[in-house]
Formats: sequence, structure tokens, C-alpha cells
Amino acid sequence: MKDRSFIRAGLAVGISISIGVGLTYALLNPDMGEARSLLFYLLAGSLGSVLLVEVALRRVYSSGRIALKPALIAAFALVILVGLANTFFLSFFMFVNVSHDLPMLVAILAFAGAVGIYMADRLADALARSLSRLAVAARSITSGDMSARVEVSGTGELKDVAVAFNEMAQNLDDAVTRQVELEEERKQLVAAISHDLRTPLSSARAMLEAVIDGVVDDPAEQTDYLGRINREVGILTSLVDDLFQLSMLDAGALRLDLEPTPVQQLVLDAARGMEPTARLKGLSIETNVSGGGPVLADGVRIQRVLMNLLQNAIRHTPADGSVTVSAHEQTDGIVVEVTDTGSGIDPSDLPKIWNPFFRPEASRSRTGDGSARSGLGLAITRAIVEIHGGEITASSTPGHGSKFRFTLPRQSNSPSSIPA
Repeated sequence: MKDRSFIRAGLAVGISISIGVGLTYALLNPDMGEARSLLFYLLAGSLGSVLLVEVALRRVYSSGRIALKPALIAAFALVILVGLANTFFLSFFMFVNVSHDLPMLVAILAFAGAVGIYMADRLADALARSLSRLAVAARSITSGDMSARVEVSGTGELKDVAVAFNEMAQNLDDAVTRQVELEEERKQLVAAISHDLRTPLSSARAMLEAVIDGVVDDPAEQTDYLGRINREVGILTSLVDDLFQLSMLDAGALRLDLEPTPVQQLVLDAARGMEPTARLKGLSIETNVSGGGPVLADGVRIQRVLMNLLQNAIRHTPADGSVTVSAHEQTDGIVVEVTDTGSGIDPSDLPKIWNPFFRPEASRSRTGDGSARSGLGLAITRAIVEIHGGEITASSTPGHGSKFRFTLPRQSNSPSSIPA
């Protein structure tokens, strides 16, 4: 900052001397001796003037106790006074008739100074009004009124500042609105997870107490109860696993074990693994897999993606429906699609399904056995695909089914973990 001040001061001295010497030669054509004397006086006067102005302005603006309008008027008055001082200093050299020319020049300078001070006052008023509007709007935002804006007026920097302030205020408003929405979604998620945990726990506990208390003493019925308890524990385990995965995503700690992975084989394995669940609902899983080389991926994570998508498809497809999973090679990687003939997704919900806090209506948040699920799987699914450098999309027609499609590049550009 000090270097810039020295540069400005040097430029001021150089420009003032150049103007003074140039005008003198153009108007008076002085001889060499007069020119040297003129140069000396101009150099001394300009150096003294610049030094005086710098010291005065630093004291005025560094004190912080003077308002903008008085400061501008004082600065302009100081410039006029410096001009008058230079006029007196140089008059003994420049004017042949000091008694006549000097008073005339002083009168002209005084008139110009009065006009200049009036202009400085008007300019200061305009600047002060603009800054005052900014201050009022800033205080309104500080007090919680995110709708506060300033009028975009003027030109140049003042207009730019007003536009920038309004953009900042809009961004703050959007951020606060989003924060409120996230907080509400978080509360809903906590309530949903609490319900989802409580329901299978209560069911398993009731059945276990019935077995322990001897209410159920038939061996076949006991076996049935133990199987149902095991299913409830499986639901709890799956939910806790989803929560653990989500916490790892938030912490940026989900690490990938990348190696050449035959995605087509993972698709076939996932379809076979979910076939018993599909048969219980009267569904069939069709596969359509074409050949292709492996891609660099974490096989365990991709298997998790496939299982999540297939579970989601089976959960929302009625009996006698079908679920199709396909995989085929493209130029730079593998494309996998999971299609179902289920109830579909409401168009208003489609952009929200990837949000870990989003929970659809109760009718679509129930598993086949009646247990509620929080729907964290799709958020985890998208994160896994994206850290592999891929992309996942969803399309749906309500009442006719949904299609989830994700791609995996052949050469993964993904990091080894999700950044925090």
C-alpha cells in the first residue's frame, strides 16, 4: 500500500512539472536560464504540495472521526489552498507585474475554489446517500430482514457496489431459506428414523417376550416367531448400515478399493441374490447383460448400488410385475439400467429423491412386510456412483414404473475417498 502511495506521488509530481513546463514554453517561450529556474521552482512547489496533501489526508482519513461529506469538502478546500500557496510562491518568478497579475489570478482561483467546493458538496451528498442506503439495508439484514435491497442507481463503482450488495443479500436469503428447509428435513428424518427403529424393535421385543414367557409353546409357532424376529433384526441392521454409510459420506471418510471389476458379473450376481425376495412378491427379475471388459471400480460399493436399486424396484412394484436390470458397454465405460413396472414416482418428488433428508409419503416408504424405511439408499447410491466418476439419473411415469440409469467410466477419475 505504501509503495502505491509513493508511485502516485511520483506521478503527480511528474505530471504537474510536465504541464507547467509545457504551458510555459508554449505561451512564453522562455530562455534557457528562465527554463532552469522554472523547473527548480516547479519541482520544489510540486514536492511540497504533494507532501502536504499526503500528510493532511492521512490525518483526516486515519482519524475515523470525520464524516464523508466534511472530509470531501475539506480535501477539496485543501487543494485550493495548496494552489493558492503555489501561486504566491511562483508569482515572483512568473509575473512581471505582481501587483496587478497576482491579485487577478488569486481572484480567479478563489472563484474556481468556491465553485469547486459547491461541486464537492453535491458529490459528497450523492455519495453519502448511497452509502447511507447501503448501511440501512445492511442493518436490516443483520436484524433478520433478508428481503432488504438497495436501489441500483448512479454509474460506475456506486452502481457496481449496489448490484454486488443485492446479489450478496439474495445469496444470503437463499442460504437462510435452504438452511431452514434442511433443518426441517433433518427434523423429519430424525422423527422418521426414530419411528423406523421403534417399529421393528417393538415387534421383535413383543415376539421374543411371547416366546420367553411361554405364551407361544408350540415348536412350529416358536420357529415362525424366531424367523419373524430375525427379519425385524435384519431391517434394523439394514437401517443402521444406511445411517453408518451416510455418516461416512458426511465425514468424507468413505474410501474406495479400486481394482478392475467385471460390472456385468456384478449385475448377474445381484439379480440372483434378489431373486428370492422378488419371488415372495410374485415378481420376476429379468437380466439383459452384454459382454465387455472390466472397469476400475470398488466392487463391494458397486454391488451395494445394484442391491439398493433392485430393492427399491421390488419394493414399489406390485405382484405380477417385473423388474429388469441390464448392463451394456459404451465407448468410455459401462451403462447399467434398473427398470420396474411399479407405481412410479410423482414428478414433484423426482428431483428430491437423492436428498438424504427426503422422505416420500407413507404409502411409498413401506417395505413389503409393512416396516417403514427412511429411504437413505438413493442418496448413498448417488454418492457412490459419483465418486467413481460416474453419473446416475432417474426417470419415471406415475403408474407405469421407473428407470434408474448409471454409468461408470472405464478409467475412473474418482478420488480414493469422498472429500469432506
